[in-house]
Amino acid sequence: MAQCEGKTKKGERCRRESRTGSSFCSIHVDQERRARTQRTEEWDRDAIMKAAIGFALVGAIFLLRFRR
Repeated sequence: MAQCEGKTKKGERCRRESRTGSSFCSIHVDQERRARTQRTEEWDRDAIMKAAIGFALVGAIFLLRFRR
């Protein structure tokens, strides 16, 4: 089995073995959940920002193109 990827209160890496199918031990399950939600939130922010910029560019092009 692999070593847990969790961090102790001292900031050191946990020395326990990870659970089957996971990168964290049973003590650091909460850190696994936080890591998973952070990745999802970062992806959503990027997607939202790209969509907003795209809509702004399309709106500016239509405004300049059909204003005449």
